[in-house]
Amino acid sequence: MYSYLTKSIEKGYAPVTEADFLSLFADLGLMKGDLVLVYASLSSLGYVVAGAEAIFKALQEQVGTEGTIVVPSQTVEISDPSSWQYPAVPSEWFESIRENMPAYDRKTSFSKSMGQFSNYIGRLPQAARSDHPMYSFTAIGKQAEAIVEIDGLDFPFGENSVLSKLYDAKAKIVMIGTDFETNTSLPLAEHSVGRDAIVERSKILRDGEATWCEFKNIAFDLYDDFLEIQSQFFEKYPPKQGNINDGKVYCFNMVDCVDFAKKHFQKKSRVEV
Repeated sequence: MYSYLTKSIEKGYAPVTEADFLSLFADLGLMKGDLVLVYASLSSLGYVVAGAEAIFKALQEQVGTEGTIVVPSQTVEISDPSSWQYPAVPSEWFESIRENMPAYDRKTSFSKSMGQFSNYIGRLPQAARSDHPMYSFTAIGKQAEAIVEIDGLDFPFGENSVLSKLYDAKAKIVMIGTDFETNTSLPLAEHSVGRDAIVERSKILRDGEATWCEFKNIAFDLYDDFLEIQSQFFEKYPPKQGNINDGKVYCFNMVDCVDFAKKHFQKKSRVEV
């Protein structure tokens, strides 16, 4: 249960505190008023006193009341079971899952794959969360409500999406103990390739009743090359970086990242054709 604590003791690591993160975020160049998209995994950081709360408080102090913190809070499990692949489930399960799956609720739906930090942010009373049932984002700060407000469910990582707003506002990306496998800004770049639309299904509340809905999207990460993009991008645009025990922490500009990824995907798409 406390393997991270045992590992910290065995490796001789000191407890990590809010002050450690505050010092690191200053070194990474975060400033008052910054808009930051944060990806965090605590598993490689050792023993963090107060866990996700310590990271949030340090970030909040660093960006101040004029800043905004955004996290991905996707609930991809609220989807039609016939589309599940890793693993696929038996077809005889479909109806039971469809009938008993709760509808997305932006106040209570737990993000099973997003980790402690995202879910901690989502439980705070001042958090604002977008209405997309599978691909939501949660934000806290001055621009929170404006950032997460969306118009419709189609193409949740494309034009007029939360990601598009972050890009236009020149957000910074902070990655804590994780890598580009979790970098959900890359799907914004994938929209530049002109892929065919697909249809996805999810469950929402409409007039107080749970109902299944459909929306358009595109297929993502077709090349399984997000780590390749990270390596090439960091070579061309070295990020500001630091360490918390075994965890690497990076800070870089979202515009640089997305524009670099656009060229990468467009080049691969031309080769593929």
